[in-house]
Amino acid sequence: MQKITILISGFLFVFSLQAKEEKTFSSIVFKEPLKNSYSKIQDKNVIKGNWQRDDSAIELHISKLFDNGSLELNYLNSKFIFVEKAGWTNSSNILRLFVIYRQEDNPGYSLSLRYLAEKDLLIGAYVDGTDNKTYNVTFKRIK
Repeated sequence: MQKITILISGFLFVFSLQAKEEKTFSSIVFKEPLKNSYSKIQDKNVIKGNWQRDDSAIELHISKLFDNGSLELNYLNSKFIFVEKAGWTNSSNILRLFVIYRQEDNPGYSLSLRYLAEKDLLIGAYVDGTDNKTYNVTFKRIK
């Protein structure tokens, strides 16, 4: 019996051929892709530290991450900003954090970011509470 194996887009096809029979048997076996950038569960503490938005002087200072999903951080935009709520998750092996805050007593400002391990960046969206528009943002680690 001769076996031919072909890997196409993450699926493994196995064909079995028998020399004396005319029938061809095939079976499909699911196999995860060989290279998956989110295959490792990330340690939550990797996002601890100081981060600066790449297009402004806005900074996030993340000091503690708790097992219950909360976190301790300071948000600075030339002054401290009142943070109403902040948290983190590690779902689907993607480390994410969110921040809801007020600026000059106006509610509705928020950040939703995910950690990109390959580039050591926090990327995501910023919602401006003044005009309710969403903007893409990137935070780089600062020392």
